[in-house]
Amino acid sequence: MSQKAKSKKQKAKMREQKTKLFYLFSVSLIAILFIGIGCATTAVEQPSQLEKPNVINSIDLQDYAVIVTADRPFTYTIYRSSDPYRMFIELLDVNIGAFNSKIASNKAGITEIIPSQVESPAFMAKLEMLLQTPSEVESEYKNNVLIIKIKKEELTEKKELPAEESPDPEPAALEQKPPLPASNGPKATEISSISFEKSEDILKVVIKGNGSIAPNVFPLDNRIVIDVPDVVMSAQIPTTVISPLKGIRSGKHMDKIRLVLDLKEKTNFDVAAIGDSIVIALQRTEKEPPAPAPAMPPIAQKPEEKKQVAEAKEPEALGEGKYTGKKISLDFQDADITPIFRLLSDISGYNIVVNPEVKGKITMKLINVPWDQALDIMLKTFSLGKTIEGNILRVAPYTVLAKESEEAAKAKEAEAKAEPLETKIFPISYADVSVVDKAIKDSKILTPRGSISVDKRTSSMVIKDIEGVFPQIENILATLDKPTPQVMIEARIVEIDTNSERELGIQWGLNYKAPNTLSALGGSSGLGRGTFTGDNFLVDFPAGIAPNVGSGINFGILNANRTLGLDLQLSAVEKTGNGKVISNPRIMTVDNGQAKILQGKSVPIKKLTTEGTISTEYKDVTIELNVTPHIAPDNTIVMAIEIKKEDIDPTRPSVEGAPATDKKEAKTNVIIMNGETVVIGGMYKINTSDSESGVPGLMKIPILGWLFKTEKTSVTTTELLVFITPRIVQKP
Repeated sequence: MSQKAKSKKQKAKMREQKTKLFYLFSVSLIAILFIGIGCATTAVEQPSQLEKPNVINSIDLQDYAVIVTADRPFTYTIYRSSDPYRMFIELLDVNIGAFNSKIASNKAGITEIIPSQVESPAFMAKLEMLLQTPSEVESEYKNNVLIIKIKKEELTEKKELPAEESPDPEPAALEQKPPLPASNGPKATEISSISFEKSEDILKVVIKGNGSIAPNVFPLDNRIVIDVPDVVMSAQIPTTVISPLKGIRSGKHMDKIRLVLDLKEKTNFDVAAIGDSIVIALQRTEKEPPAPAPAMPPIAQKPEEKKQVAEAKEPEALGEGKYTGKKISLDFQDADITPIFRLLSDISGYNIVVNPEVKGKITMKLINVPWDQALDIMLKTFSLGKTIEGNILRVAPYTVLAKESEEAAKAKEAEAKAEPLETKIFPISYADVSVVDKAIKDSKILTPRGSISVDKRTSSMVIKDIEGVFPQIENILATLDKPTPQVMIEARIVEIDTNSERELGIQWGLNYKAPNTLSALGGSSGLGRGTFTGDNFLVDFPAGIAPNVGSGINFGILNANRTLGLDLQLSAVEKTGNGKVISNPRIMTVDNGQAKILQGKSVPIKKLTTEGTISTEYKDVTIELNVTPHIAPDNTIVMAIEIKKEDIDPTRPSVEGAPATDKKEAKTNVIIMNGETVVIGGMYKINTSDSESGVPGLMKIPILGWLFKTEKTSVTTTELLVFITPRIVQKP
């Protein structure tokens, strides 16, 4: 390469570098200027950007009033839900602040207030107010303070409407009261537009007016009814909607415009009035299946000419005296009753036939009542009756139904008169034929031409009547002519006697004979003799419960001359006895029949008559058991039990020859299972006796007194136990 070419290339490279440096310098300068300007702007606008949000300062509850105060001015909306006891207050662009929990009220008119922060469809503070009674409210707003006053008079609140009562301006349309006061600004006079805002999961329906809108909102099953008072409809109703919205309808009702939004099933929604707009946010709770191919639009028809062929559905069961139908709300003013019956038919699933004589108009307002109760109210109001055959519900005046019943009875009677008579003989196996005869006559199932005769000798009945009567008689006999159930009652009667005796005694004697045999000292010759000296005891009190029974210890002393001797003998006896008498009677009785078990003896008693002679009578001393069983349908046995036991009491004196008796008695009612055992006990008596015998005076000497006496203790216990076991005897 030549030198000239190299020089040219170097100059080009230097120009390129200068261009890059200039470009970098320019960019840097612009950036510095931008940053400086930006900083200056931020410094100027910082106060407005960092301005604190509008926050609720206080929520003050008073009797029949709520006072809400915020930092700055705000707009608000008040509306009701489908629950007449609940009311909602929405404060647009306001933060709930510290009020993030339920506020309980001890003031009149208000039960509680539940604050919450709402992010969608707009940022707002929502206050859910629970009223003590359904009531009207009015509001006042001034200087960032909202006062909501609750009127004390009772309000019959508006509730859900069936789909058929939506926007059509028919007499059956819902009557509404004036809407509640809303945002503080010029009120709208027209609805100017209806549009949609679609996000990924939420569809917003925006209804705009030319001023602030104060709507009445009533959510229904799969629809929302919005009433806007004192406006006209200038907006075009969209013919094409977006899922989950199925359609929008509108209509003019007196001094308001009604909009109805039909929703798909399982759609959540939230409604808010924001300034000049009503925003309804819709969201499906489950993934929506693919939409089917579009069908041809139906031909427009007038409501009174509309005919539909719908898929049949199973009607709800109707019961007498109780209402179980789906709950609905109805509000009609001077409406024809025939379309209302058709509406109830659609709700219930019944096919309905209304008699041509059913006419009239009705004004009623029913909130959250079963549809079958609403039907009965209408029938009673117009003296109408209903008949149900399968899934067909027929409504007609009582006079028409009564006439039909009378004609049907006459036709049936005429048919019965024309039918030939037959004779049948019915044998009665178990029941009393007279009782069965009376039951059949009292049931009045025989026709006027029928007759019945009874033969007690063969226990049978002869009945003459038409063929259709005999199946009913057979049904009666199947119930009445049954063997009476029997119960085997097994009783075990146990009587336990326990006696215990204890006796302690002493015998001792002193014998002295002088060596000259002129004097002697010893016991009486009538007392016992000591085993050591062979002489009589001086003190003789042995234990004598039974002869030759007991325990004894002998002591003896005798001098070598056998002139002085001492005998000492201690004796003791203790006796214990147990006696047990067991009786096991069994007896069978019919259901509700008394069974009696009697066991004992008759004791002869001598009495002195008024003539001065002695007569002998017998006194029953027995154990008596009376049991009356009843078999319940679940095979349990109800028993009425009565037990009596009477004994002669020898410890008490007789009166005019009649001895005293000792009596025990128990009476009870129990329920036990078949084959179980009931135990009746606790009937016992205890006798205790203590006795002493000894030398008078000497037996009372402390400590030494036991040398001059004998002691005896006796304890007797008597107890009666009864075990009763009933068993149902099954027919083989």
